[in-house]
Amino acid sequence: MATDMSIMKTASSAPLRTLIADDQPDVLEALRLLLKGEGFQADAVTSPAEVIEAIKARSYDILLMDLNYARDTTSGQEGLDLLTHVQALDNTLPIVVMTAWGSIELTVEAMRRGVRDFVLKPWENSKLVNTLREQVEAGKALRRKERLKAERKLLSRMISETDDLRAMLNTVAEHVEQTLASSAVVIFIRTLRDQSFSVIARAGAFDESLEELRFEPDSHLLELIDAPSEPRAAYLTDEEQAEPASGSTLIVPIKVKSDLVGLICLGGKSSGKEYDSEDMRFLDAIVEQVGLGISNLKSRGQEKELAEARDIQQGLLPKTIPQARGCEISGAWRPARVVSGDYFDVLKFDENRVALCIADVSGKGMPAALLMSNVQAAVKAFASADVGPAAVCEKVNRVVCSNTADDRFITFFYGLLDSESSRFVYANAGHNAPVLVRRDGSVIRLEEGGSVLGPFPEWSFTQGEVELSAGDRVLLFTDGITELRDSQGEEFSEERLISLLIENRELDAVRLQAMVMTSVAEFSGGDFQDDATLIVLAVK
Repeated sequence: MATDMSIMKTASSAPLRTLIADDQPDVLEALRLLLKGEGFQADAVTSPAEVIEAIKARSYDILLMDLNYARDTTSGQEGLDLLTHVQALDNTLPIVVMTAWGSIELTVEAMRRGVRDFVLKPWENSKLVNTLREQVEAGKALRRKERLKAERKLLSRMISETDDLRAMLNTVAEHVEQTLASSAVVIFIRTLRDQSFSVIARAGAFDESLEELRFEPDSHLLELIDAPSEPRAAYLTDEEQAEPASGSTLIVPIKVKSDLVGLICLGGKSSGKEYDSEDMRFLDAIVEQVGLGISNLKSRGQEKELAEARDIQQGLLPKTIPQARGCEISGAWRPARVVSGDYFDVLKFDENRVALCIADVSGKGMPAALLMSNVQAAVKAFASADVGPAAVCEKVNRVVCSNTADDRFITFFYGLLDSESSRFVYANAGHNAPVLVRRDGSVIRLEEGGSVLGPFPEWSFTQGEVELSAGDRVLLFTDGITELRDSQGEEFSEERLISLLIENRELDAVRLQAMVMTSVAEFSGGDFQDDATLIVLAVK
């Protein structure tokens, strides 16, 4: 991976555009004749004002100037002032100063203001010409470096502002082709389907057949490009360029962290010159920005998907809590992440009969939320006033078992309230036992039921029953409430929750729910480490 295929060409014969400034006509004429014979195109001016006007009017490769003019022939201050103005107009223009005298102080100040070199009068022709040529080349290199820097900044901004991958990479291809004067630029991106690399963007002179080209995952070129010991950008040998999927002089990998996600392939330069170190630095910076842009697009896409998923999940939760005659019901749902593995619902069958259900999937985030949506759909499919809680648990469990990985499970509680008979029948599938606080402050835990949902498809559930009275309060909750920790690592705990309920059992459902959530938030400093959900049932 060492040899390059660029064709070296002779340097351009275009004359070097030079501006000469001196207040002595004979000096100007002598310099003009000398430089014309050496391939320079010289414009001559006699004052600082004319220098400024000339630089405003056209671009020069170099400025050769005296520091002293008719108004000031001793201090050099007029020349120093001119240098300041020239730097303000073009800080990349090489400046060589001619002077018949000078001091160290003047020399230092002139160089501080942008002078690259000095020539003493009277000058030696060959030395003057060599100095000018050296400074012209240095100026070209500086201007190119500044142009590449400006292009990097522009591309970086454009990459960060786009929300479309194809548009971003087409912009990159066009700018790289124009900036480096490449014959062609083609960008390949890795496909998710088969991990091969296919064309997504291109610029310059290219064959239409490129649209069909692909780098397969086992391609020899990919192995070379992605090898840790290889440079980030590498020239291709004759043999490698002959490969059908190549056709490039230079291939630069695009990586997100250490993962190879794309390739920028460049044809040879239109000038026939090699890609040099400045080109390589430019390309390294661009592929780094492209990798960051791809990563950001992916993150923004995921954030958008998560936001949409949260909206969907919130839409599946009850927008208004159904009520049963003689009772008040309130609920709260607080996800630890964008989406939640917690679920609650209140299903109304008639004026007196409603079902309360709450569940918690092991894990967090999108996987838990997807599994919870299955549970929610199953509950709505099986729940009715005529199906007992144990039967609902068994039906939902079979659905969960057929759709759940071995390392996943769900805790679930389903209760059927009949406010007319004051009966609350329930089944607890491994969930935190809800708390019934009687009017007198006594406590009953609702534990009857069976195993968690998921591991055992044929599990038979049992159900419990309690009779409710006026003043009773029932709290269903997930472990995100009780296992929440404060800054010292202490859990909120079921004991603290039960004490809170006993002390505030005279509150209605809405105020009791708000009080619990506020207490939990204050305890943790607002840091919810897990999804937190609860339902409060208050018997009037």
